[in-house]
Amino acid sequence: MKKLYILFIGLMVFAVNTNAQSLEELKAKKADLAAQASAKQAEVNALNGEIGSLNSEISILSGWATGFSGNIGFDFNKSKNWVASPNADASSSSLGISLAAFANKMTEKIMWRNKGLVTKAWQDVDVDEAGDGESLFDLGTVDILNLSSLYGYRIHPKIAISALAELNTSIENFVDPGAFDFGVGGTWTPSNNLVVVFHPLNYHAGLSRTEGIESAGALGLKLRADYTKTYNIAGKNMNLSSTITGFIPYSTPEGENGLMEYTWVNSLSFELWKGIGVGIGAGLRKADFESSDTQSYYSLGLSYNL
Repeated sequence: MKKLYILFIGLMVFAVNTNAQSLEELKAKKADLAAQASAKQAEVNALNGEIGSLNSEISILSGWATGFSGNIGFDFNKSKNWVASPNADASSSSLGISLAAFANKMTEKIMWRNKGLVTKAWQDVDVDEAGDGESLFDLGTVDILNLSSLYGYRIHPKIAISALAELNTSIENFVDPGAFDFGVGGTWTPSNNLVVVFHPLNYHAGLSRTEGIESAGALGLKLRADYTKTYNIAGKNMNLSSTITGFIPYSTPEGENGLMEYTWVNSLSFELWKGIGVGIGAGLRKADFESSDTQSYYSLGLSYNL
């Protein structure tokens, strides 16, 4: 009987050890497979990134590459007989729209880049129930229109002899004031995301239809840089677009307004769902022809990228 008991205990110990060994082997195998899967996933992600870059280059070289992005922000408020309010009967509304679009055509020797920036905002505040007869769209607060067309012939993969035409004004007060540039020089493209224009031979016209402010023009140096980049963060796209454009005159006729100016316009959007997300826009402008003060604006709202 004692021998049977010892044999039984021995079999139990063997079974437990065998089971423990099998469990450890399974855990080790699982960890090894997980490590292999992680390594292969990293390789797949890297290959997908290369494929995406190649697709972008193929798209550019095979024809027109186009893109569009925009922000929209809106706000509506109304109270009626709300005694605790500083204005018991009041209403306010605001709407802001910012759009950016491009159409580019690239070949081995030729580049043609076209870009349009539009920003428009309105705000209406009525603290009197009777109102003043004005509507939201009668009260604009921001109005920007920038159109540019850059054409170049490559003498190097990253350098081209180029010509640029640019209009910088507003929609509602078209060329009142406004600025138009046309010039030639060189363009440096260090990457697909950044384009830098340096045109030492450029004619700049400050345009005005306002009585007492005469239009003026001068030769000078035109500078422009466009940066556009899409980042992937946690599987969602973050789109950044920044444009800075400026003019430095070689001389200013005595008695006339200066024509030195710069404009810096930026937009940032983060995708939340199928191209829709949150967008921020901001800009600075300094133009001696228009005002001695620095101009600025910012906006926050919904965004859409295509």
